[in-house]
Amino acid sequence: MLLLRNQIQPYAWGRLDGMSDLVGTEPSGGPEAELWVGTHPSAPSIVVGDPEGQTLAEVIASDPARWLGPVLAGRGWTSLPFLLKVLSIGEPLSLQAHPSAAQARDGYDRENEAGIPLDAPQRTYRDPSAKPESLVALRETWALCGFRTAVESRELVAGLGLGDLSPLIDALDLPDQPTALEGALSWILGVAGPKRSALSAAAVAAAERMASGGAGDPYRWVVNLGHQHPGDLGCLAPLLVDLVRLAPGDAVHLPAGNLHAYLSGAGVEIMAASDNVLRGGLTPKYIDTVELLHILRFEPGVPPAPIETNPAPGMTAYDCGEDAFRLAVIDASSDAHRFTPEGPSLLLATGGPVRVTDDGGSVELSAGRAAFVPAGSGELEVIGPGRLWWATVGSELLSPCERR
Repeated sequence: MLLLRNQIQPYAWGRLDGMSDLVGTEPSGGPEAELWVGTHPSAPSIVVGDPEGQTLAEVIASDPARWLGPVLAGRGWTSLPFLLKVLSIGEPLSLQAHPSAAQARDGYDRENEAGIPLDAPQRTYRDPSAKPESLVALRETWALCGFRTAVESRELVAGLGLGDLSPLIDALDLPDQPTALEGALSWILGVAGPKRSALSAAAVAAAERMASGGAGDPYRWVVNLGHQHPGDLGCLAPLLVDLVRLAPGDAVHLPAGNLHAYLSGAGVEIMAASDNVLRGGLTPKYIDTVELLHILRFEPGVPPAPIETNPAPGMTAYDCGEDAFRLAVIDASSDAHRFTPEGPSLLLATGGPVRVTDDGGSVELSAGRAAFVPAGSGELEVIGPGRLWWATVGSELLSPCERR
């Protein structure tokens, strides 16, 4: 096992000292949005001890067969296919979606051919990979996820009583659901200039009259988003996209083509190690509405939640059916729990310290600390008052196949 030191991303939407409050890290005095554990080049974990000071990415790339196992290395992997995060959501994130693998490859090649640098602000595809995600709530969490039916959206928009939104209502009147929803979102994203700002202000004022005040009220979120992003008609998104509440322990799956935005809360997130985000609004970052509309799936409904199983005493696994990752949590308590990872794994402690032991020794993970376990390390024993999050690859990536 390798003990890791992990980086915190101070994005503006993070809660003040959010990671300190969640996982026990030292407070920074500023916004703390995401704790990253893995090999992603934007914030790779640092190895503590031998080899001291190297990033986990450098260690794995130096000998992929040793650290990832012969199957993953044989398929050409030189880094972890997944990234583990803790999110502390103080303000809503951007309205966004992620591409499929085929869409990502096409977009990456297209932007390379156009000569757009990988670090350019207007770059949409920064790698040729899909970016499915899943989040397990640590606290009550609210998110926009998946389209409402066109009928429901029409009723919510009509409830604002604004004649200037009649083109939106007309779009939602179309009989085919995906066509109606695509037309409605296209209209919202396409309004520009002073008209966009005026409509946004009018929608927020109308929503204030309609809002009941509850966290599950879409009009309340129109008001909140409108105040945080003045002039952005994306504040109407809660009238088209479903509101999802996650109690602690509940999980959500965000597959390719799903329109979503985290609104508030906190959770442990697992995702494919990609940087491909298509944004449609509610952000100062680059917005590519044409490409967003191209990659979205407009069928109404929230994606099925991960399937929860209990493969071992004290363990809850969240199965999304994704190849790149699997996630489980172990309530270590005072009794020892044992499990045997098949592939390379990341372990992260929250809520208290956890001791992890393998054939080579043991490490004490205080809350917020993490470790990397190479493929083929054998049985692990876990004990302590905290919780241990276990991230690893999906079973499909561990199936032998020819190198790509």
